[in-house]
Amino acid sequence: MQRNGILVTQKYMEYLGSTMGFIVSLYLASIVDGILVSQLIGPAAFAGINLTMPVYYARNIVFFLLVDGGSVLAAQYIGAHNKAACNQVFNLTIGGGTVVMTGLGVVGFLLAAPLAVMLAGESSLTGLVKAYLVPLWLTSPLLLLANGMAAYLRLSGEHKLSIAVPVVANICNLVFDYLFIAVFGWGIGGAGWATGAGYACSLFLLWPYFQREKRDWHFISLKEISPVLLRRIVQIGLPMAMIPLGLVVRHFAINSIVIEQFGYIGAILISLCNAGQLYALMFVDGASTALANVCGALYGGRDMTGVRYVLQRALRLAFAICLLVFVGLFFFPLEFMHLYGVKSGLINVDFVLYFRISLLYILFLPAVFILRAFFQSTHQEWAATLFSALEGVVLVVPLYYLLSHKSSLLMWAAPAAAAALSLGWLYVYLRKKAQAEGLDNFLMLKREAADKFWEVSISAVVQDVAQVVLAVKDFCQQNKRFGSREAYAAQLTVEELGVVIAEHGGLGKRAQIDVLVRLLKERIVIMVRDNGRPFNPVKYLAEHSKDFSGISMVRKLAVKMEYTSILGFNTTIVTIGKR
Repeated sequence: MQRNGILVTQKYMEYLGSTMGFIVSLYLASIVDGILVSQLIGPAAFAGINLTMPVYYARNIVFFLLVDGGSVLAAQYIGAHNKAACNQVFNLTIGGGTVVMTGLGVVGFLLAAPLAVMLAGESSLTGLVKAYLVPLWLTSPLLLLANGMAAYLRLSGEHKLSIAVPVVANICNLVFDYLFIAVFGWGIGGAGWATGAGYACSLFLLWPYFQREKRDWHFISLKEISPVLLRRIVQIGLPMAMIPLGLVVRHFAINSIVIEQFGYIGAILISLCNAGQLYALMFVDGASTALANVCGALYGGRDMTGVRYVLQRALRLAFAICLLVFVGLFFFPLEFMHLYGVKSGLINVDFVLYFRISLLYILFLPAVFILRAFFQSTHQEWAATLFSALEGVVLVVPLYYLLSHKSSLLMWAAPAAAAALSLGWLYVYLRKKAQAEGLDNFLMLKREAADKFWEVSISAVVQDVAQVVLAVKDFCQQNKRFGSREAYAAQLTVEELGVVIAEHGGLGKRAQIDVLVRLLKERIVIMVRDNGRPFNPVKYLAEHSKDFSGISMVRKLAVKMEYTSILGFNTTIVTIGKR
């Protein structure tokens, strides 16, 4: 008998669906705006939107810092069963983030004209850039409210609602894009206002949720919030915030280098390269964000085996997606360019070659994003932050500059080269750190001693439960600190909880139950986890003391018995102590 990753990877895939909807909404607005603006106005407007990308990512720094950091920290508190801290984190993220975004929006609006000159220079694109910047800044609070709430709804298992929020936002964005640009004639600015209007419409979906008496997230008084938590949110969110921060510098510097060397054609080409990467980036970002949430909760519950299984699944999935995007864009570049309104007259052999070389970066995205999210969620925030800085700014900008003076061809490979060098540094740095701390791999996950920790996965059927209970008893009796009473209590705990899950959990025969047994100095801690219907044995015993007499016996033998819903799992933790 051994542990498998079926249960935790199933949960990761469940979270992935809602997370993809959430993350894709952050990128899809930009993609849709680019395509519609190109078709309705022209490629010059498309280039204008690309020149605003530094501001777009600057706006997202606050979002990633607070929402991403807050959701990962909240997932860790969920794993540690600290609901009070979860609500404090929620309020700091949503309330504080909205205030900050509002302030930034006002400042950005007032500075729209000089920003446009900074981004586009004194060119024909300056007016287009300014027109798009105004709604981009003023609608910032709506972005945080809509997508921030979607992130927390996903954590509490409200997957349908968390998906509905970004889906409605993007559908409305499409409708308003056509209405504002083609019908009202608002031009490129209409695309920006359409994005904000889409977010505003999606917020109406949240009204029924906040009318519920039983919900996981509540707004609380400022007096109940610990300011220490804000520091932890920022600390955890910093590695992910480095992504948009790096992209601010990266896009501004690279746009300047490319435009200086290639002029107007360069502006079109770099816009196409960035657009192509977005098709892979939005999915990889979604996969990594889901990983951070699930791994954060598993890591908080000290389930290192589950963390490894989720990491493997995320890496394989992200690489498969990126490979598909790479192949599609590599073999069909002309069709992609025509989608953005680029006419055949602007396209030559070198134009296509440079575009294809830039696509190499897509193959490095899975490792870059997944590993960054993994170390962020497993208390290696400093390594993740340094890695983000190296990959996003410190290496890529100098490489672009140096290679642009050596070869126009090699210049387009700078992002891929920077990613490869950064990954090499990350491996060497964490490998040395792991050796210094006595760990056997650069993932920095501690393996518990085999004589103190035992885990197994079984099918949710009574027969399999009967087989595993004897193994639990034998494992406990191997440790001389515990006698037959404690071993019997552990056996009875697994047996009774397993049978209840198998008979009343609403699970099929292929469903899994994870059993984790941890031997401490004076305690045996048993965690039984399943993915069936919500069932709290502690609450049930309080209301129906005559039923489930086996579980009643478990409660009498145990020092403590508690239930929690972690990531939507039924998780019962029983602590057995010596007399």
